[in-house]
Amino acid sequence: MINRLKNNIFYLKSIILLFVASALIACDKQTVYHSFLSIPAEGWQQKDTLSFKVEVPDSFTYYKLSVEIRNRNDYPYQNLNLSINYQTPDSIYLPTDTLQFTLADKGGKWKGTGWGSLYQSEFPAGGIQISKSGIYQLKIAYTLPDKVLSGINDIGIKLKK
Repeated sequence: MINRLKNNIFYLKSIILLFVASALIACDKQTVYHSFLSIPAEGWQQKDTLSFKVEVPDSFTYYKLSVEIRNRNDYPYQNLNLSINYQTPDSIYLPTDTLQFTLADKGGKWKGTGWGSLYQSEFPAGGIQISKSGIYQLKIAYTLPDKVLSGINDIGIKLKK
């Protein structure tokens, strides 16, 4: 009786592990690109633009873009305004998008998930219609008036089908 119970528990654990692994693999097929760039500890210089080189394998596909922000609890604002510029493999610049991301509520509580003094938030940033496969360059800059922006740890982008 005890052996049978142990076998049932073993099979149940195996099925759960298989389900979790399948779910993770299925989710991963949708993500085409996911990367972070770190901001220097001294702060993000206004003149410094972050540049992501994204290899897009499928043409005539619509991709969803997300921006991920890791901020420290010493970030001085509730919001972060970013401009995002796209360059095609043919070196054609597409129109710049300016987006505002809310990192904290009016009371100053951070909206992202956090551990210690670091918080991460993910925001949808629209979509991109790709007409030609190749390497696209996405450039991100902040549009706040500060010459040096402190409190931002990393900026990331995720591109999904």
